[in-house]
Amino acid sequence: MADSADGRGDGTSELQTVARALSDTVPLLVERLSKARPGHIYRQALELLERPLLGHVLAMTGGNQLRAARLLGLNRNTLRKRCRELHIALPREPRRAAEKGPSASLAPSAARSPY
Repeated sequence: MADSADGRGDGTSELQTVARALSDTVPLLVERLSKARPGHIYRQALELLERPLLGHVLAMTGGNQLRAARLLGLNRNTLRKRCRELHIALPREPRRAAEKGPSASLAPSAARSPY
């Protein structure tokens, strides 16, 4: 099934629509940001896009930071830093049994049970 009116099916039409919507939003965004914090428009505008972008890609990858970073074309550490700066909660990385030490994998399950 074709994605665009010209039948190319490559999503170009949708991307152009999104680009137009973003372009149409810029004047209002600049006006509002300039009233709130003049001199910080660029950084705030980027953060307004970056926060949902990073959050969405992390959700899309099930919280896998390496996969999210690769999709975004970022280094994993850069992704982690930007998430920290933007106050985006990162899922805690599960520690492997080998990293916990041999005793962790041999721990009795009763130790975890409330009974």
